[in-house]
Amino acid sequence: MNTDFEAFKEHLSWLIHPSQIDAVSETEIRLSSKFTDTFPILTELITQARVLSLDIDHQPHHLFSWTNKNNEIFGWLTKTESDFTSPLPFIEEHKLLLNEIGGIRESFNQPDPSFSNNQEFMFTGSECSAGINDWNDYYEEQCSDENKRPMDYKNFISFVVEANGAATVYDPKTKEVFLFSHDHAFDNVDFLENQPEYTFHTFHTITSFVDYVEALAQEWKNEII
Repeated sequence: MNTDFEAFKEHLSWLIHPSQIDAVSETEIRLSSKFTDTFPILTELITQARVLSLDIDHQPHHLFSWTNKNNEIFGWLTKTESDFTSPLPFIEEHKLLLNEIGGIRESFNQPDPSFSNNQEFMFTGSECSAGINDWNDYYEEQCSDENKRPMDYKNFISFVVEANGAATVYDPKTKEVFLFSHDHAFDNVDFLENQPEYTFHTFHTITSFVDYVEALAQEWKNEII
């Protein structure tokens, strides 16, 4: 019995029925030099992980597991989509992440606080969308009400969506990252200058997509014993 797999099933029993899971085996993730150069903190985190390969509904996944300071197993379930193509203008760093470890479908026993908390998905190519996750009308109304010029957001990539609908997006032209949220229950963001409040936010210590990924990895890395 694999203790990582059992911990995963226990914590995410609401998400996946055991009958959906097949072909569980231990594996190793080989990261390219381009990946390790782009994401050094994430590389350290991944190299410390215990990794299982598993199929869920005939779709390849990886379970990355670590042991935290409370001697609890915590981890990511990532979905790999080798045959996936998209018309969205993903930046190279995003594609690199997806190609080598996949997008995060779910996490368990995550640090608190962490970017991974309460998210519907993170990075997964087939879940990403253009724009701001159906907040178009709300945003346009806020801009009109406050006489603010809307950002050119329609080609932004929504790559993380929170359970309350908040979206983390990046501009594929500049690789800048923003949070779009209708509330402000966040300690690490500020309202974007010259934009209506409770729309676009900037992160305190994060500018780019790579910054965001590395900050997430650091949050998890800090918890490993």
